[in-house]
Amino acid sequence: MRTSARSLRHCQLLLMGSFPSSKPYDTRDHLDSLVVGGYLDGHSREATTRSTTSITMHQLTVESDPPNSIEYAKGRASPAEAMHSHENSRNLKQVIQQWTSSERLSYSIELIPKEDFVLDLSRLNPQPMFCSLPWISDNNLQYQRFVDTPMLKMTAKIVPHCSVMNHISCYNITETQVDKFVEMGNWNLFVIRGDTVGENQRFKHSSDLVEYLRSKNNPEMTIATGGYPYVHPESPSLDYDVKYLKQKVDLGVDFVLTQTLYDAASYLQYVDECRRAGITVPIVPGIFLPGSYDQLETVLNLTRVNPPADVLAMLHSHALDEPDVFEAFVVKHFVELVRTLRQERPDEVKLVHFFTFNRLGLLRKVLDKIADLF
Repeated sequence: MRTSARSLRHCQLLLMGSFPSSKPYDTRDHLDSLVVGGYLDGHSREATTRSTTSITMHQLTVESDPPNSIEYAKGRASPAEAMHSHENSRNLKQVIQQWTSSERLSYSIELIPKEDFVLDLSRLNPQPMFCSLPWISDNNLQYQRFVDTPMLKMTAKIVPHCSVMNHISCYNITETQVDKFVEMGNWNLFVIRGDTVGENQRFKHSSDLVEYLRSKNNPEMTIATGGYPYVHPESPSLDYDVKYLKQKVDLGVDFVLTQTLYDAASYLQYVDECRRAGITVPIVPGIFLPGSYDQLETVLNLTRVNPPADVLAMLHSHALDEPDVFEAFVVKHFVELVRTLRQERPDEVKLVHFFTFNRLGLLRKVLDKIADLF
């Protein structure tokens, strides 16, 4: 398959972080050597993945912009001021309560942080419960200040209209940087491990970072983490996955968001295993809407998800579809998936999360087909 370095970077941006790999992310690597989109990092404190390449620790001083009383939307206030001042930067716990107590379905979206992307939420009906923005571990820490990153610039633009959940990666981040990131008003956090683990980095697992964040005793902080219905590619079993997830939830995770989902049965089985293990927090299905078969194939390779054979065969049967035919298949398949999830577990599936790749036109077509559920 022809896949450019640029498209690989976009796939990394798309799916909430990265699985650990044996070396730092490099877009020149072969497709199969990349493991993107994961957030169930290493599965034990004893079995830490070591990088085979020396990693330079980022020791930059991360500071927020100076206070400014003028709104960021008018172009004269800092992103930090905008995030601190607006109630949407602090209300994801209330958002969780809203969707879990509703009898209707809700949804959220993931967007790629791009400074030139114009987000018009008024074009989405209904509005998403929140937007998530992924962390790029080999990008964010290269900035002298977090506020200069595309992720937080985009956050400041979205917050006046919608709650934002920012990802934060363990990859080479220091306690000082974590503290600065939180002090800026980033209180809704999706915790991931990142591409790899440096030998000297402070947080080697997402559970370490969850534990540290909860030690700050901020009652308004919301923490999410990832789940893996198709079993993490480094895990020996689903039971092992769930056991590790339970450890993270017990440290203070508010909800779980799954990796890309392609069938309902796998999600339902996963939820059943989690509930039997004593995990009671919401488990939100994550759904990727591919814009083309090439995009679907790229993401399947990058995420290393392993759907059941019949599901995989069904997806591959659309390899030669014309673009409009493939789009019609995507809309039909994922509309049916959402409807099946709601029909089977209306009390469990109160919210679905769409990985959009910033393709909001495709998302709108799906939303139109399930409008009666909202």
